[in-house]
Amino acid sequence: METMNDSKNVQLGFSEPIENPSDAHFVAHNSPKWIDWDGGKIGGKPSWLNPRDIPKTAPLRCSVCQRRNIKTGCEDVEATPLRFLLQIYSPADSETGNEEAFHRSLYVFCCPHPICSSLENAHESVVVLRGQLPKENEFYPIECDDDDDEEEQDVMWKNHKSDEWGVNLCAICGQRATGRCPASKQWFCCKTHQRFYHKALKKAKDCHEKIDLSNYIYQESELVVEEEPMEQSGEEANVEVDEINKSSMFADTVDKSDELLEQTDLNEMTGSGAEGTSDPWTLEFYTRIGRANGNVKSQCLRYCRWPLDDRNDDSDDLTGSNGPLWISTVDKVASEKDVPCCEYCGAKRRFEFQIMPQMMHYLRQNDHCKNSSGDANDVARSQSTLTQEGKTALLAAADIVNKAKEQGTESDLPEGFQRKQEELVNKFKATIFDNEKKEEQLDFGTIAVFTCTASCSQSRLDEQYGCYRKEFAWRQKPLD
Repeated sequence: METMNDSKNVQLGFSEPIENPSDAHFVAHNSPKWIDWDGGKIGGKPSWLNPRDIPKTAPLRCSVCQRRNIKTGCEDVEATPLRFLLQIYSPADSETGNEEAFHRSLYVFCCPHPICSSLENAHESVVVLRGQLPKENEFYPIECDDDDDEEEQDVMWKNHKSDEWGVNLCAICGQRATGRCPASKQWFCCKTHQRFYHKALKKAKDCHEKIDLSNYIYQESELVVEEEPMEQSGEEANVEVDEINKSSMFADTVDKSDELLEQTDLNEMTGSGAEGTSDPWTLEFYTRIGRANGNVKSQCLRYCRWPLDDRNDDSDDLTGSNGPLWISTVDKVASEKDVPCCEYCGAKRRFEFQIMPQMMHYLRQNDHCKNSSGDANDVARSQSTLTQEGKTALLAAADIVNKAKEQGTESDLPEGFQRKQEELVNKFKATIFDNEKKEEQLDFGTIAVFTCTASCSQSRLDEQYGCYRKEFAWRQKPLD
């Protein structure tokens, strides 16, 4: 079965709207045809691979919020429940030799509290769970073909329902429920989610509408994957962004009378024009997601499991082209020593995928529209693409500004130099990311996930996570 893991090239994940509610039956593990499983899902509620032995401690809560509550004398206040971000299907039996990983899914939960995104231990506000099953299991058919008897498939499908195993799921978050509300007849994992549901129910009754839970769970969509396009070069790259690639890099397209800063001036002022030292990670981030004329800038996920061929050596896969794409120099994983080995089997953990900040736009959307090839989208792509040439120019300009600040010679810079440099960087940032973020909403730079290279199996159920095993995630701080 071909999946996203069969290539060591980077795979990109995109959000695809679920336009018809009935289509949700075919997303993630809601379908009995596991041969069609690929990609995953974003938002909504988790679709548990093993529907019976799901985490016992529900809801999953933020340990960062919990410590903050204790520190401020609010230890009686429960920590913020984590919200489900996404899940991906990524078998690992052939790569690890572990037949228990024939079916394998990873689930990511994150604290929505904005303060958790900027703290030193922000990565502890993310929980990644790995679930896996052998080919022969209690929940899915051993063989799955188009010729399978429909009635038999229906029986097997019922085995995948949590309630078939006496497990009730929370009406809000889809995690294990602990009690049933006598008023609404719904199951909930905690009083907080019971209160959320009744608040939404009251609003629906007052407005004579269907109940809307979008304030408490993220917008659901399908996660589809495709291979990352190759880097452009030469003339193909020279036509993408006029503000960057023309000789008048800092030209004001509104007022043509402004003084222009020529690209040759940048080269002369910096020596070579390519030795800028002001956060190359951020500009590399913009450049990489700007490939294919900006057609892949909406990528929500980057996937390349364990990029190195030898997973047991001492080399570092954090800085390779297929490793994490950090959004800035600040708060990134410095070395593999910062990534703990698997606490269950002792194997190394390596990079498998990262969640991109663009995903927040789709998690928040109530009206999810497909991208089209119309003029408006072409303009948007052209405004948010940064080429290698443009990155070099911005690095050089940033270096000039920083040196001038250090030496106190900012007044000697060409008129409008610093303003134009800052405006262009902010322009790329604003067009790539959701520019309507609110203080109370989820925020992060990127979330990089590192997983056990043995994809080890559980010999017994964990008291907290059931049959699922916890992996390691690094939540990088968002850009200022």
